[in-house]
Amino acid sequence: MNLVEFEAKAMLHRAGLPVPAGTVAGETAAVEIEPPCVLKAQIAEGGRGKRGLVLPVGVGEDGASQLELLRERMRAHGHDAPQVLVEQTIDAARELYFCWRIDDVAQDHVLQFSMHGGVDVEAQGHTLSAFHVAPCHVPAAHEFVPFFAQAGAEGRTLGALCRFASVSWRVFVHEDAELLEINPLAVLPSGELMALDAKLVLDDNASPRHLDWRALHSSRLADRRVTPLERRAAANGFAFVELEGEIAMLAGGAGIGMAILDIVADAGMPAANFADASGGSGADVFETLGRIAFERAARPDVSAILMYFTLAATSVATVVRGVMALLDAAAPPKPMVIGLLCCGAGEREMTFAQAREAFAARGLRCEPGLPEALAALAEVRVPRRAGPDTLPTHHDGAIR
Repeated sequence: MNLVEFEAKAMLHRAGLPVPAGTVAGETAAVEIEPPCVLKAQIAEGGRGKRGLVLPVGVGEDGASQLELLRERMRAHGHDAPQVLVEQTIDAARELYFCWRIDDVAQDHVLQFSMHGGVDVEAQGHTLSAFHVAPCHVPAAHEFVPFFAQAGAEGRTLGALCRFASVSWRVFVHEDAELLEINPLAVLPSGELMALDAKLVLDDNASPRHLDWRALHSSRLADRRVTPLERRAAANGFAFVELEGEIAMLAGGAGIGMAILDIVADAGMPAANFADASGGSGADVFETLGRIAFERAARPDVSAILMYFTLAATSVATVVRGVMALLDAAAPPKPMVIGLLCCGAGEREMTFAQAREAFAARGLRCEPGLPEALAALAEVRVPRRAGPDTLPTHHDGAIR
């Protein structure tokens, strides 16, 4: 779950980290606006400044009219419950970039830091430094001294950064976050620090440990963005995310499923959804998830269906039974291609050749690998028709 800025800053503030003073204006709430200040749209998305969703209010300007202008812009972007953070303006001597994330490969917590922060920080990627922390280690403030000193920090700011890193790590871990990004982290004229922005992404898998998350405004915003198909999939224990592509997808394995999304997009056939069921799922799981994928495929913006599975432990026969049960219940609404990459125990009950024959008897193409499946998709897909009622407008194509 992506937290909106005021809730991310509230978690930092509770831990004793410095954030600007501010208040949240609801859609109808009367809020006193004292310039100079800045008005920030509270949405769980990046790039607000470039879209005109952050408005500074200078001395002598009408804050109330600026607030209404920002609310109108939020509604125009599809945000029907516009909340705005009214925050004091902070004069920063320098802007830094600061981020805690999880490195899945190294299996560490990683601090990424740069002496260059603010807008277009991506262009300064070469200035990023990384500090790894083992998951079972609790880092003390002094451990960060060599890291920040080498990055260019000095004087009072060096000590402030070390304290900030130690406390923010605790927020990152205790809140079960996947990402804590502060950009910019302001250096004040005094040398102290203040988080001018905060992006906090919480791990949904940890929600049973955080019952208070349900009361967050961010949770309500996330719930509004869920489509009926996504809600049904979640109720059945599946991952399903609607996207704006043309190939309805059903794949086994979240990691390879996301990799396949990139591959089909590179082939000029972006996916219309992401779907995944947990390993070892039975035939009934494939059937139920397939029904949802078929409903996505029935829309005019979808040109074909791809079912692709790599099977080393899960039996080929399980997948075939599930797909056959699905086909018995409903015909594919669009041309469908099946890809099976099988090896080892996956073929203990049924070989790929036998699976291919079974699908061929149903008039379906079953290919032995992804390149062959993509070539088949290019041959069978139908012309795509897009209209205002066919595309999910709430997603930007990212997996969340």
